[in-house]
Amino acid sequence: LVFELLWRDFFRFFALKHDTAIFLPGGIAGEHPEWTKGHEAEEKVRRWKAGQTGLPLVDANMRELAATGFMSNRGRQNV
Repeated sequence: LVFELLWRDFFRFFALKHDTAIFLPGGIAGEHPEWTKGHEAEEKVRRWKAGQTGLPLVDANMRELAATGFMSNRGRQNV
């Protein structure tokens, strides 16, 4: 319970400090990465759905979803 309250307060003060920048596409850093388009984007989405991104945490959660139809709450936050 204490941990959850600490996170709540952290994000509350974070939001107060950064105002609406936390909702902008570039976030608080103002970064604007280039989006992948076309065939390359389709291939990345296919690999993500199949759990073949090369990122073990993402892949494990996507494979769990494919195998069981479910994913843990923490898994949804990670992928």
